[in-house]
Amino acid sequence: MRIDQTGEIVEGFFALGNSGAPVYLLDGAVPVLFDAGFTAFARAYEKDIKNILKDRSPAYLFLTHAHFDHVGAAGYLKSVWPEMKICSSERAGEILGRSGAVKLISELNEEAKLMIRTWGVDSVYEAPFEPFDLDMILAPDDTVEFGKEYELKAISTPGHTWDFMSYWVPQRKILVASEAVGTDDGTGRIEADFLVDYDAYCSSMKRLAQLDFQILCLGHRLILTGPDAKNHIRNSLKQASSYVSMVERVLLDEKGDIERTVERIKAEQWDSKPLPKQPEPAYLLNTRARVKNIWERMQKRGIEHR
Repeated sequence: MRIDQTGEIVEGFFALGNSGAPVYLLDGAVPVLFDAGFTAFARAYEKDIKNILKDRSPAYLFLTHAHFDHVGAAGYLKSVWPEMKICSSERAGEILGRSGAVKLISELNEEAKLMIRTWGVDSVYEAPFEPFDLDMILAPDDTVEFGKEYELKAISTPGHTWDFMSYWVPQRKILVASEAVGTDDGTGRIEADFLVDYDAYCSSMKRLAQLDFQILCLGHRLILTGPDAKNHIRNSLKQASSYVSMVERVLLDEKGDIERTVERIKAEQWDSKPLPKQPEPAYLLNTRARVKNIWERMQKRGIEHR
């Protein structure tokens, strides 16, 4: 099943806020959140969390990575529930401690508000991004136990970013993998989401595919259940390979010119895409990173010339 709306996915597990950048909530004796979306949706996340938890506090917020559209409301949520522990990888903590990174996260969240207003959202939280620190650093393959109900396994899945952590709850067969497995745009086309290393991205997906899960949580728009969950990873690997081949051809046509290649890809894949879609500044940053990664890979393999 392909679920493109917020609400209860299965008993006790929810997508909250806005499907464009959801916060996931696993309720139980120890309530747990995953990711913190856009700053613009901060109060929407808070409202939905309170509707479910009432006067209880989330115990943990697990961040997959330190990109602006996954940490945007973390500082706000921490101000609402100060006892909540924010957790992610050591590299994510290092990024969040850099003034330049915080400035970029803030700027991209402000830019995103302009686009989000065109989505027909009832209200946009206008305050700026609130910086925050991690309360808990997770090492690869760390396990966090939530009483006797279930446990969470933190899995290092580099490729989209170097700081990326995916989260698997085996007792519930839930895998929060976000962009580690690509982003389906709703039409079946899966964004090739490697920004730092294509080969690491593929290795991470192959590792995740071996896990026992029935619910796959993407970073944007979709939750996949049943056979669609496993099929997504297989399709993502195939489409990432096709994307690399396409970019290689354009790079060869453009004689390695990164900017001209980015503009050609944007014209084909972003300009005509319907809303909701990634804000243009973020799309350009990500596409430029992918193209540079592919060009460097081509040079290493000695195929930078026709």
